[in-house]
This record gives sequence, C-alpha cells and structure tokens, in this order.
Amino acid sequence: MPTHRSWPTAVLVVAGLALAGCGGGSDAGGKSGGTVSYMTWESVATNAALDKSMAKMQGVGVKREESPNADYAQKLASLIMSKKAPDFFWCSNSQEQNLAAEGLLYDWSSYLKKGDGLQEDKFSPGSLDLWRNSEGKLYGIPTLANTYGFFYNKAAFDKAKLKTPAIGWTWDDLYADITALKRTDPKATPLVNAWALLESPQGVSAYSVANGGAPILQKPIGAKEVKADATFRTGAERMTKAIKAGEMTNPDYDGTNAVAQFANGGMPLMFGGQWLHQSITQNKPKFDWGYAPWPAGTAKSVQPIETNGVCSPATLKDPDSTWKVISYMEVTGFNETMKDQPIAPIAYEPGSKGYYEALQAGDAAGKSIAATATYELGVKDKFVTQFLDPWSTPAGDVVGTTWNPALSGKKDVGAGIDGMVAGINKLIAK
Repeated sequence: MPTHRSWPTAVLVVAGLALAGCGGGSDAGGKSGGTVSYMTWESVATNAALDKSMAKMQGVGVKREESPNADYAQKLASLIMSKKAPDFFWCSNSQEQNLAAEGLLYDWSSYLKKGDGLQEDKFSPGSLDLWRNSEGKLYGIPTLANTYGFFYNKAAFDKAKLKTPAIGWTWDDLYADITALKRTDPKATPLVNAWALLESPQGVSAYSVANGGAPILQKPIGAKEVKADATFRTGAERMTKAIKAGEMTNPDYDGTNAVAQFANGGMPLMFGGQWLHQSITQNKPKFDWGYAPWPAGTAKSVQPIETNGVCSPATLKDPDSTWKVISYMEVTGFNETMKDQPIAPIAYEPGSKGYYEALQAGDAAGKSIAATATYELGVKDKFVTQFLDPWSTPAGDVVGTTWNPALSGKKDVGAGIDGMVAGINKLIAK
C-alpha cells in the first residue's frame, strides 16, 4: 500500500557519512553491465510481480534486497549507517527532503535534463516539483502516486434520494449530502475517515484554495511561514460544525476498521486513498459502490498531489546503470506490476497504462477508481497532502495539541487555529 513512512531519527544524524552503493554484487542472469540493487516496502505479492518484470531487463543485472514491510525505515537506516545502502530504494517525499538536506542523496537533475530514459514533460503535473529542493536539485524520482477521495455506497445515496458523488461535485454538495444522510439514518455517522487527510490543515487548505482563499503554505518546499486566512477559517468552522452534528468523524478517529465496515454496508461515505480498492473488493460488498474525487469549490477544483518515489545514496558508484534500471522500472516494470497488482497509478504517466487496464477490465467500482485517479492526477491545481520541510515532524505534535482538539469541539476553533499557526511558525523560525 502506498503510504507515508515515518523516518527514524538515526538517519537524520548521519550527515557526512560516506555512503556506498551495492553495485558490485554478482550479475543476475549472466547480464553484462554489473548489478543494480534496490529495496522496496511493498507486499510479497507486489514484490513478486515486480521481480518478474524487472528480470526481463537486458544489459544490466537487477537485484532486489529483501526488506520486511513493517520495519522498512529502520532497516534502511541501519544500511545507511553501515555503508551498505542499495543503489536505489523506496522513499516518501518527506524522507527524501530530509535526507537531501543532510547531504545523503544523489542528485538526478542532470540525468533528467538529458531526456535519456525519462522525459520531464511526461510526469503528471506538479509531481516533480515536490522532489526538488529549494535550489531546484532533484534528489528523488516520483513513482507510485496516491490519490484521495470518497468511496460511496450507492444504495445509501439512493435511499436518501441523492445523486452519488462524481467528478464536478462541490463542497456544498458534500455538506448537503452528509446532512441528508444523517437525517435518513440518525444513528449512523455518514462520513467516516479511513485516512486523516480530509480533516487535516492540508485538507482545509484545499477547501480554502478551491473557494478563492489562500493555502496554508505559499511554498511546499522552503516555506517561511504558515497562514490561515478568512476562507481557511471558514472551512475549519464548517468542518467543525459537521463533526459536532455527528455527520463526520473527528480528526482523532481511529479508521483501522473503516474499510471492513464500509464493505459490510456500515456507512454511506468513506474517505481514503485509491489503494483501499483492493481491501474493499476482498471483503465482497453486496452493494454497488464507487470512488469520487475531492469536491470543487466556487473558484476551482483543487486535487491532492502525493507520490512516493525512489532515492539513491549520495556516493552512488554507477549512476548510469542505476538510471537505466529506474527508467525501465518507471515504464515497463510498473506497467506490468500494476496490471497484476493494481495498487496505484504512476507519476510518470506512461507507466500507468497497466494500472488503468486492470481497473477498466473490472467492475463499475474499478472503472470509477480509474476515472477519479486519471482526473486527480491530470488537474493542474494541486494541494500538497503533508508538510515536507525538516520541521514537519514536530509540526505533527503541534497539530495534535491545537488543531485536532479545536475541530473535535474540545476548544475554540479560532484559538486552535491561532495556536497551530503560532506553534508551527515558531518551529520554522528555529
């Protein structure tokens, strides 16, 4: 499942460590050009599909290093400190920014500029920008893209005589729908969050921009401060009101069992990422369902941008071979892997064909996920789903003690927003 990954502190204190790639391993399948090693956090099934595709590459040997999914970050930290990091490895956007700031990653800028293997204009709008640092250097290549939206139970909407969510629905539609759904079934919570983004500062920032206001951050990388304008505050107040009315869960809600509850018909709307499709399907829901994007506002449609990616150690021994493997994986490797295991679209758009083919060959729910993913990735107006600068980790604590209680009705909304803004700006100023 594509997801945010926490990064152990140990990695962030090894600045200046002389890293070494593992490019000197034995050749795979007798191929010339050495062996490029890499490591993922994917499931057994996804890794198996990826292995099958990567084994077909000619001219360069490819070796995937084993890594337990549960403690991926810890293992990678150990490899970095022991100078045994693989030639490239899965990393989240925030991890890439932090490691790059410590001087631990290889800069791929010159390779991408050559247009040999990957073309810059074939990445989905905005995806590359978040992998560059404030100086424009590219320390990672975006790969699996996450979309976020609303899984809906069509039967519940039909019962309430409502149109099901779809591309073009609005924030006004969302709030009117959950009010009507609550009225139809007063004991239920119509909108349940399986993922915390919707009620986060970034989620309300999306509301603000969509309705003509300002984002919480003017720059996703190298931000100087956070701000909460009047439209942002209106969005927070509107969300707080819906939470108080029991129309949606609060920011501290534990969504662990949300997928199973949705699949069993226990809720009309569930907010989450496209990868939940497989889990819902495995639960065999007995109703028609689908997936819709973020609502549009009065000014524009603003959709999330979030990708995981691959990074390489700063002292990579064979960047030419490693670039060839990454380029092959972005297109052929991911196309074949995601056709077998349709988890996510790829930020490098030619690599998403297999993912979309798998969904289009499925049921109506799969087709709606394909349509929503295509739409979200293609929209030019995007919002970033997480703080990416080095202060992002302690900022999470600030949000948890100021923002979350305010939206949950445990403190004044205005005071909660002011406390969050002041707390994060204090971190930025350090």
